[in-house]
Amino acid sequence: MISSLHLAEKKKKKMGKTREIKKRIKSVNNISQVTNAMQLVAASRMKKAQENAEKGKSYSEQIKQIMLKLSLNKTITDDPFIDPAYSQDAQADMIIVFSPQRGLAGALPSNLVRFATKFGNDIASAGRAVQLVTVGQKIRQQLANQPWEFVADFSDMPEQPTTADMRPLIKLIRDSYVNREIHRAYLIYPGFINALTQIPTARLLLPLDLEGLELSHETESLNTEMKSNSVYMFEPTREEIFEELIPAYIETQLYQTRLETIASEYSARMVAMKGATDNAKELKGDLTILYNKSRQAQITQEVAEINAVRSRN
Repeated sequence: MISSLHLAEKKKKKMGKTREIKKRIKSVNNISQVTNAMQLVAASRMKKAQENAEKGKSYSEQIKQIMLKLSLNKTITDDPFIDPAYSQDAQADMIIVFSPQRGLAGALPSNLVRFATKFGNDIASAGRAVQLVTVGQKIRQQLANQPWEFVADFSDMPEQPTTADMRPLIKLIRDSYVNREIHRAYLIYPGFINALTQIPTARLLLPLDLEGLELSHETESLNTEMKSNSVYMFEPTREEIFEELIPAYIETQLYQTRLETIASEYSARMVAMKGATDNAKELKGDLTILYNKSRQAQITQEVAEINAVRSRN
């Protein structure tokens, strides 16, 4: 009697183990289906975001070329937006950090947080205060505990912002610089290289770094072009054109940064979800093998018990 109860209890445990493995297989399979769907959605949106980012680069480069040609006239260097000494007495630098809006983007948010934290700490180490502006919920949540001045958040900005969407952010940056509240304004964002590579990047927005707009050999070719050709006639004046181009340049840089951030977010999410799907499928295969072994052992035991009963009879 005791032996029969023992065998029944042992059989019950094995059946429970088999059912548990089956439940895990079903759960892993459900997760695999979800991550695969998210991968497909991210891949579709990434393609569109990548196209937008590439188109934006062309316009951005044209603005840079025009500004560079105009700036070859040394009289324009008195403009406050390209004069490094204009706000040198300001005690703070502003960093505008663009980040993913949602999670499930792999290591992209954490890499960006580490980069932005180090960049801000380097500014603080140089004796300047840090003013923080965020565009994207993930970075806002992560950097909230930093000992910096949190100025504003623009996480509700659309993926493809219009001029009206960008205007409050542009006004904040320009006013802070013109009023000499900040010495420099930097953009920090995940630079989009390709679907597999997104690199945290920092770029000076204000004052305008005209020397860094193009590579040295391109600048030299423009200088040569300006010297070799006849004098350019500008209508209105070169200074007036340059003054009108500055807001367009700032808007273009912010817009392009937003597009690259979105492209990086969807690329990182696509890769992360593909990895999650592959891992789920591998785990499902391992669990299936374990289930088959457990089920086979259970059947073998049942056959052995039946044979033992028959032999006693």
